[in-house]
Amino acid sequence: MDSSIFDAYWAERQPDRSDMADFWTRRASSFNAHGGEADSSAYRQALVAKVSARASIGRQDAVLDVGCGPGRHVLEFARLAGSVEGSDIAPGMIDCAKANAAEARVSNAGFQVLDWAAADLEALGWKKRFKLVFASRTPAIYDRSTLNKMTEASSGHCCLLTQVTGDNSVRRVLAPIAGDDKREDMSRRGLFCAFNILWLQGCYPEVEYLERSWDSECSLDEAILMYTRHFNSRGQLTEEQQAAIADRLREMSRDGTVREQGHSRVALLFWKAST
Repeated sequence: MDSSIFDAYWAERQPDRSDMADFWTRRASSFNAHGGEADSSAYRQALVAKVSARASIGRQDAVLDVGCGPGRHVLEFARLAGSVEGSDIAPGMIDCAKANAAEARVSNAGFQVLDWAAADLEALGWKKRFKLVFASRTPAIYDRSTLNKMTEASSGHCCLLTQVTGDNSVRRVLAPIAGDDKREDMSRRGLFCAFNILWLQGCYPEVEYLERSWDSECSLDEAILMYTRHFNSRGQLTEEQQAAIADRLREMSRDGTVREQGHSRVALLFWKAST
């Protein structure tokens, strides 16, 4: 089978990446706050324990988290590994990660601003350096090149988490405005394409599914930014649609805050890196 069909399928309707760093920097503070909530912490601890056990991570090992955001997974891995590196394209996320590490007094974790797609693993000294390369629900992994770079950085295993299905109370209300209520869930393409590319490369990836429910809130301004970008990534919105989404979010807000409830199924894709 010609694996290029999966490259083309994955490339369809990718979000605009020109402002990725700015977008995630603007969201860094609230994203970091949500990650520190008790239910998020419990979920993350269980996930890191599962992945670390599967990869046989110990105190002598190095771990890399690609698209680490505010570094919450990095700090969990740091409890089990010898050293952990976290990279993210957004400077605001890395600022939060460094602050979180300092507050937790974690000394075996490092962070840097990095565009994974443009990263030179040779220059970084990251070729086959890490026993585990991990990436959780991050836009940093979006095609064959960024996927294979995970394998190139690993001397042991790789783990990619990607959303497969999701139900979000706010998106459900906004979808008809965006003309998105009957479209295929684009998020599942990442798993479908990554799995098949790896399979055809002889990596024999394994898949496990995890379920999670949540309640969260964010400011009205952030909600307008976030949901407009979400629907734009699935087909360019008109100015009228963008204005209508903003108006509907204002109607839904209470005291300047938009609340959402959600449930998602996440795929944990795990494979052994060739050496």
